[in-house]
Amino acid sequence: MKKIKIDLKKIGKSDLDKIVRCLNGSKIIVYPTDTVYGVGCLVTDKKAINKVFKIKKIIPPKPLIVLIKSYCMLHELCYVSRAQEKYIRSVWPPTTRDAQDPKYKHNKQSVTFILKSRGNLPKEILGEGGSLAVRLPKNDFLIQLLKRINKPLVSTSLNITGQQPLTNLTDLERRFKGIKPDLVIDAGKIEKNKPSKIIDLRNIKLDGSGIKKIR
Repeated sequence: MKKIKIDLKKIGKSDLDKIVRCLNGSKIIVYPTDTVYGVGCLVTDKKAINKVFKIKKIIPPKPLIVLIKSYCMLHELCYVSRAQEKYIRSVWPPTTRDAQDPKYKHNKQSVTFILKSRGNLPKEILGEGGSLAVRLPKNDFLIQLLKRINKPLVSTSLNITGQQPLTNLTDLERRFKGIKPDLVIDAGKIEKNKPSKIIDLRNIKLDGSGIKKIR
């Protein structure tokens, strides 16, 4: 595993370039998310996704969260009705540029929405009925990375299935003794936040009814 250290308050262009090259080369990265450390790859890379499953000891198919950079990307991946869009915009910031604006920090917990996929992503990461779990991240690092690669990113917690996710990387070598990620992005210890809320919006009505809270 290669490792690079980053400062989340001052992210260098050269570091972002290394990460982008790694992702575009079908590699797996460990990276800081809004909640814990995650492990992932480009969501369009089926070979890399299969490696993520092996690292976590998951038997596919298995729904995985997908990080997106914008509402435009949301519409490219999912069918979004007027009622769904209205609710999503009431929870997510209007744009990724606003994600760090103090007035959008009242809801510290990140929110993942389940919607109907357009079917243009590998079926191994989709949920029941062709659903897709999507999230607009809230930290600058992920926003900058997503804008740079201009593709969605798989986001799943850094752990072997059934074990606790990692908020720091001190146990990384001990925890992962088999297949390992290719690049580790070390941002130090992450402040422990609640896992993202997961809300199923597939059956929402115009009056706001039909919402199903999964977590």
